[in-house]
Amino acid sequence: MKTAGTAKVREALGEYLKALKTEFTTGMILPTKAVASQELTVKRKLSENTLQVQASSPVALGVRIPTVAVHMTELFDTTVDQLYSIFTVKDLVQKFSKSPAILEAEKGGRFQMFDGNITGEYIELLTNRKIIMKWRCRNWPEEHYATVALSFVPTLGRTELQLDCKGVPVCKEENMRSCWQKQHFEEIKGLLQPTTLSG
Repeated sequence: MKTAGTAKVREALGEYLKALKTEFTTGMILPTKAVASQELTVKRKLSENTLQVQASSPVALGVRIPTVAVHMTELFDTTVDQLYSIFTVKDLVQKFSKSPAILEAEKGGRFQMFDGNITGEYIELLTNRKIIMKWRCRNWPEEHYATVALSFVPTLGRTELQLDCKGVPVCKEENMRSCWQKQHFEEIKGLLQPTTLSG
């Protein structure tokens, strides 16, 4: 009785744990490394104990995180075309970031700045008017990107840069604002000093 009973209890507990795991994880979105474009729907058919998996409508997999939008504006003592160039010319990006950069300033082109701490892809470039990018900081949750839009507005011999960023993780909002203010705006203003830019 003791041996047979122990085996029966273990078997029953094993089935209970399987059922519990299945019920608990139903509908759960688990983190993934692959950029998936399909959600798998599982349909069970009891005939011959087979499990069939079918692809359903395209849906991105991954973990949903709370995000915020960041809006900033900054005035620069320069022309629109010169400020636009600072974001699209590799040598100028390397000057203000003070680090090597990878830059393919065209639609679908990739970029990497600040020793790989910032990576992304150009979504749209409207010369001297707007740049839209997929933007990611290295310390963000894996495979999470924000959308950064830079609008260049001429104002009486100066240029107003309007930054609109959507999808910033809530816990990284202040870090994002600080990064743009100190590592972009202030460094670019330093680069625009007449002696710096001509040299």
